Amino acid sequence: MRRDHARRRAGFTLIEALVALALLTVFAAALGSQLFHARGALAKGKGRVVAEQLLRSLIATPSDRAGPPESREGESGGYRWRVAVEPIFLETPSVRDATPVKEGADGRKWSAYRVEARVVWGSGGQSVAAETIRLALDP
Repeated sequence: MRRDHARRRAGFTLIEALVALALLTVFAAALGSQLFHARGALAKGKGRVVAEQLLRSLIATPSDRAGPPESREGESGGYRWRVAVEPIFLETPSVRDATPVKEGADGRKWSAYRVEARVVWGSGGQSVAAETIRLALDP
């Protein structure tokens, strides 16, 4: 009699198998949506990293400071960019005791330039922008 009882308990019942399948389906549904959103976030993050690298290279690129204020635009690999360079004119204070503004070590004067760059990408119009001030020797 014990052998018959052992044979019946050797496998899973149909109810146990259906419960296990239902639990697996619920877990797969919950994890599937999270993985889908994670993949979208990863793609967005990758686009932002590429855009920031392009932005840094645009700001670091020297520009022609001898001419009028400069504005450049372009597109690179689905990323639209714009760079604007304009001189900054600083007024010296009108104080009698003010020390004169010193020139560079070799006698040339320095000028300040405002550099602004923006990179736009994606169908949602995502963008990153940066602004900095650069110093350059007058030509």
